[in-house]
Amino acid sequence: MRKATTLTLAGLLIVSLGLLAGCAGNKAPIVAFLLPENVTPRWEGADAPLFKQALQKLIPNVQVDVLNALNDPSKQQSQAEAELTKGAKVLVVAAVDQKAAAVIVNEANKQKVPVIAYDRLIRDSLLGYYVSFDSVAVGKAEAQWMADNTKQGARLVIINGSPADDNAHLVNQGIHAVLDPLVSSKARVLVDEQWTPGWDPTKAQNVMEQILTKANNKVDGVVSANDGMSGGIIAALKAQKLAGKVKTTGQDASLEGVQNVLLGYQGTTVFKDFRLQAPAAADIAAAIVQGKKPTSTNATVSNGQVDVPSVMLQVVPIDQGNVKTLATNGWIDSQFGGLAKVTTGLPESAGKLLQ
Repeated sequence: MRKATTLTLAGLLIVSLGLLAGCAGNKAPIVAFLLPENVTPRWEGADAPLFKQALQKLIPNVQVDVLNALNDPSKQQSQAEAELTKGAKVLVVAAVDQKAAAVIVNEANKQKVPVIAYDRLIRDSLLGYYVSFDSVAVGKAEAQWMADNTKQGARLVIINGSPADDNAHLVNQGIHAVLDPLVSSKARVLVDEQWTPGWDPTKAQNVMEQILTKANNKVDGVVSANDGMSGGIIAALKAQKLAGKVKTTGQDASLEGVQNVLLGYQGTTVFKDFRLQAPAAADIAAAIVQGKKPTSTNATVSNGQVDVPSVMLQVVPIDQGNVKTLATNGWIDSQFGGLAKVTTGLPESAGKLLQ
């Protein structure tokens, strides 16, 4: 009897261990989505929820950990290390610093965890994948709008994004591709050019205030790299009663950027449809988690060490002439909650541009 009881207990123990192993085997896979900062509305407001939604549609039981480094490269590295310790299968990284993030890639590779660089290329590393928009085209579109909408001899300012962000350098490359020939021929005058750590709108405003003082307000246009900084620049222009007279540029088609286009303060915002970008990254992440080779890439981009399989998406410059595109393609409804959210407090004439 005692022997039979012992065998029964042993059998139960084996079954229990088997169930536990089965549960462990069915544990939800973890994918980490590491954001760079919270001064640009798109990261928390668009990219994170869109990525999570897209990935959970492909892998219903996936666990998506979203973390924000708040413009601190060390914090982002710590977040990545913590996710690797938790057992993340993929890291999707919008890098704070294009070079510092190489450490994240190296650590992940040691654990055979692929890294997808999201929006911002991570340089000098064995990066797995890259999903972004054509940032050189963004800079060209911003500069071309300024060239087309200023006169011979116009005095221009360039305010770039973060010097630590590869995208900022690519946007700058596009800007100079258009403006350098005009400056060389003296068709335009470059008054000043500055960089903005962290893409911080407040820093951009401070820089613009200093430039206006130094130039005695003799500025005809400001090529700003994104909408957030453009908002800070416009604040500096308003203080000198120059907003609207001195146009700015930007990118992201953010709520602030679209409103400033409608008001005539910002000439253009370059539209990057995050509704395509986040799912593109989710497609790659899902394939990796499922043990498949991603097949959705359409380009390769060198990061200085390897040619990275990439998804490169197109951009569309938006100004008052075609801003209603954002209403007809559903961007305003999906991102801002409808026309009323965008036009509240604006003159009726501004709202009509969306109709």
